[in-house]
Amino acid sequence: MSDIVAWFGRTVQKQTNANPAHGRSLLLAGYRAAGIKLRFFPDKRLPPSRQFGAAAVNRVMCRVTAHPDQAALVSVFMPCELLEALDILPMCAELYAAFINGSDAEASFAQTAEEQGIPESYCSYHKVLLGCAYSGLLPPPAVIVNTSLVCDANNLSFRELSNFYGVPQYYVDVPPERSEASVTYVAEQLRDLAIFLENHTNRKLDPDRLCAIMERSRDTVALLKKCYFERSLHSLPGDLTAEMYEIYLTHNALGSEAALRYAETLYTDLKNAPPAHGFRLLWLHTIPIWQTPVRELFDFSDRCQIVCVDMNLESLIEVDPEKPYESMARRLVYSHWNGGEERIQTAVQAAKDLSVNGVICFCHWGCKQTMGLSAVLKQRLEAEGFPTLILNGDGCDRRNASDGQTATRLHAFMEMLGYHEEE
Repeated sequence: MSDIVAWFGRTVQKQTNANPAHGRSLLLAGYRAAGIKLRFFPDKRLPPSRQFGAAAVNRVMCRVTAHPDQAALVSVFMPCELLEALDILPMCAELYAAFINGSDAEASFAQTAEEQGIPESYCSYHKVLLGCAYSGLLPPPAVIVNTSLVCDANNLSFRELSNFYGVPQYYVDVPPERSEASVTYVAEQLRDLAIFLENHTNRKLDPDRLCAIMERSRDTVALLKKCYFERSLHSLPGDLTAEMYEIYLTHNALGSEAALRYAETLYTDLKNAPPAHGFRLLWLHTIPIWQTPVRELFDFSDRCQIVCVDMNLESLIEVDPEKPYESMARRLVYSHWNGGEERIQTAVQAAKDLSVNGVICFCHWGCKQTMGLSAVLKQRLEAEGFPTLILNGDGCDRRNASDGQTATRLHAFMEMLGYHEEE
């Protein structure tokens, strides 16, 4: 299968160089073929929730690839209930780049961005996205909407793409102060965002529909909190890709029917899963799901499991459907990632709640926030009794990581925890 994917990726690159529209058509055909497989021939090793999540995210990618002119390019931390209420597709920048990586096509697009002056040390998710735009593979979206939360690249990539495409951008500034004054400040920006979206898409926002969507967000968040408790009691089989799909479903997809159904099904799966057992780990930040040694160690393992990714705990903030703008603003202001100390406290508490044996902090290429925080995270976690591995690598660009080095560090860490593969 890996040889077929590699061939597909090379072909997409060649077709894009010759004719970007042909490259895009080929990419869409590949996504649709994968969607048919996910729908009719899902991986039976995955529980129903994970099967549904994979198919749901694939449908999103097919839609935004086919109709980018009907989409808003967004950052992963951007609340998207307003987009859902206006029938605007959310095109998550990081998800788009991750799917390019999943097609084994990211290297040439990252190289294209570098040739246009983007630094080699830039976040590879954003670099791949920029390269797809510069090469013509990714046509202009309808609008661009992003926040200042967490990611330094947010403040640069989206402004650059707005200028490159000539499409309007709306920027939501999130103060570092976690206070109700900050919530009010961000809520006013979101009210202005609603007007911005109406003006630039010729659509009219229905307040009642927005309220109904916020009710779905409320119900989804409530279920995800129950799932968090069940994770401490059960071990759910799965693969690392499913954890990455969940990041989209717990962020940009909140308020959608798909996110609610995923949360309902995940709760049922966790309730019916075997009792917690084996080596349980907490993963911090994104996952290099393309790397063989990472997948071989964790995918469908009954003895060694990633219990949770901290990004899937970041947005579980209470929702009041009667106050949609304040609720979305509160999700941003009180995000567990809005400040280094909050992120550390969340990681420590999750390690305790989930009864993990250890923690892996993945320092993704170009992510200054995680790399700058990693040493403090390790110090605090280990002071609480949780051995922590700082694993350097790249979640999106194969050129910036070594399977051999990753395997050596992972297996040495697991052996330190008492894990022996021959068992």
